[in-house]
This record gives sequence, structure tokens and C-alpha cells, in this order.
Amino acid sequence: MKELGYEIFVYELERVKDYTQVEQLKTFCKDGDCFVITFNFNGIRGEEEFEEDGQLIWKKYQVPMINIMVDHPFYYPKLLDYVLEELGTELYYQIAIDKDHLKFMERFYPKLKGHVEFLPLAGTETVIPVSKKEYGVTFVGNYTPPERFREYIERIDDEYTAFYEGIIKDLIEHPGTTMEEAFEKHLKREMGEISDTDLRTCMGNMIFIDLYVRYHFRGDVVKTLAEAGIPVHIWGSGFDLMDCKCPENIIMEGATDSAGCLLALAKSKVALNVMPWFKDGAHDRIYSAMLNHAVCFTDDSNFLREDLKEGEEVLFFSLEDYSDLPERIQAILLNSIRREEIAEAAYVHAKEKHTWKQRTDMLLTYIDKWFH
Repeated sequence: MKELGYEIFVYELERVKDYTQVEQLKTFCKDGDCFVITFNFNGIRGEEEFEEDGQLIWKKYQVPMINIMVDHPFYYPKLLDYVLEELGTELYYQIAIDKDHLKFMERFYPKLKGHVEFLPLAGTETVIPVSKKEYGVTFVGNYTPPERFREYIERIDDEYTAFYEGIIKDLIEHPGTTMEEAFEKHLKREMGEISDTDLRTCMGNMIFIDLYVRYHFRGDVVKTLAEAGIPVHIWGSGFDLMDCKCPENIIMEGATDSAGCLLALAKSKVALNVMPWFKDGAHDRIYSAMLNHAVCFTDDSNFLREDLKEGEEVLFFSLEDYSDLPERIQAILLNSIRREEIAEAAYVHAKEKHTWKQRTDMLLTYIDKWFH
């Protein structure tokens, strides 16, 4: 945005309650027309440093807030109610990173109609030169054993436990189903007709199911490779807690920051991805892999199927059956010519369509529509 002539003030969240920075931000907001771009409600969670005279500074100074929500909206029912009460529709705008999230907002938050747009995540290319692909298969991300969520599944009584387990079983057996589709189907089967308001509330109380299913597949895909004899280099935490017959093939490289993740991808021949249940969106791991010349194996989504050429720019696998994944990955690792062809085609596609430069241009078209 700075390159396009916008004056930018970057608020550093690490400097928590640094009131010098807060005063600088207020001055910036007072000086003229501006808007704020934030992620996942930072700055509109009720933080006291962003309040003045009993109200949010964004409301006091009439500053529009654009919230890029990188999780499903059903994670944030209380925060959405809060911002609608505190800012109203005239100051609150939202970006959805999945088209299903956009549909969710249109249905369950009709007051925000026209204030929510779709913007897929993008990738980033490392700035550090890499001369050699040191790693075969890399996975970037954390893992939590699904059993850790049993306390939420069993928190009420046996009837509720059976209800939650039924939803989990349904999603694992039918992984093309969205979370909200599964939630609504099982809630209506159990309770009969239910209003959208009550449905929205119930969904917000079942986010542990999303996490359970996400980590179930994330762990099982990695384990499938490891137990087939394919080493997987992990940048993240938790995979050492997974029950695996061949733990020596799960190589924990440790936690790292975003720049370290990008460097790991650049040093890898294959980047493995398991989507966080985005059924009509993308994840930045995919496009970052492509921009760093790693062949990406990932489960698909409607958006990805429309965007990427299977076998040419990406290699998809199905969560319904990925038993052949080790064989497919091994074939790519052994075929350097095909691997490099796919990596190059993927790089060209991502460079043309999926950098944050392109996303900024897209976001600015929304901003122009919203504010002008």
C-alpha cells in the first residue's frame, strides 16, 4: 500500500499497552481520513488501550475497521456481537478467506450484508537465497492429539457425548462436508426446527469438533507417510506426541517464525499440506510452497480445484482415501524432472495470481466500493 501512495501506520501488537504507541496511533487517526486493517479482531476485542471516553477510539474518531478473519466466523459469535454493538455497520467491514465463510456471514449476520467480501489467503516468497533442496518432505504446522479434546466432548453427560461423537464420525467419514452443514444437520435431527440465532449460538459452542477433526486428519496423513518409510520434517510442535509405529520418520525440526517456515519450504522438494477444513478457500501454506519452488501435496477445496491444475501445478489427495499418498510422494521424490516441471509451473502461477501484492489490489477494490 505504501508503494501505491498510502500513508501507513503500523501498530506493533508485541508492544502491549505501550501508550506512547497508542497516542501516536490516535494522532494518526485524528489527522485525516483513514481506515484500519486488522486480523482476527485485534484492536476490537475490548482492549482498554483502544478505548477513550467510554468508547472505542475507532468510533470516537469515526475510523472504519476492516477485519480479516482467518478462521471460521463461528469461532467468534461474542466478538461479532460486540463489534456490531460498539461500531455498528457503518464502521465495521470484514474479509472472509473462504467462500463458505462468506455465505455463513450473509445468512447469520444479515445486518452486515455488503460489508463482507471474499479474499483468499496468499503466499510469500523467501528473501533468502537457497541453492539446494535439503529436505524431501516438509510439513509446517502444529499438532494437538485429538484425545485432548475429550474433556469437551464428555463435559456434560453420555447423551451429549454420543451427540458430539456422531458429528465427529460423520465428518471423518464424509470429509467433503462443511462444519456448518454437519452441525446444522445433527442439531436439527436432535432438536427439530431451530432458529438461525440459536443455531449460531450452538455452533459457537462446538468449535472443539472442528479442532478434533482437523488434528485427526493432520496427524493421520503425517503418520501414513512416516509408517510407509517416508521421513517427514516438521516445523512446528506436538507431532512427537502422536502414536506412530515409526517415530524415527517424524523429524522434529522445532518451532520457528514465519521467515523460518518460508526458508524450510524453499529447502524442501515436497511440501505437505492438510487444509484446516476450508472447503471453498485456500491456505497460505499452499501458495507459499509454490512460491518457494516446492511441489505441494494437499487435500482440495472447490476454490483450489477451480484455481490450480492437478498434476501440473499441484498434486491433490482425498481425505476419503489417501492410502496411495506415500507411493505418489515417493514417485515425485525420485523423478527430479517431473518434480522441477511442477515446481516451476506452480511458481509461475502463484507469482502471477497469489502474492500479497495481488491481494492488496483486490482489497483496495473492496475499500473503494465500501468508502467511495
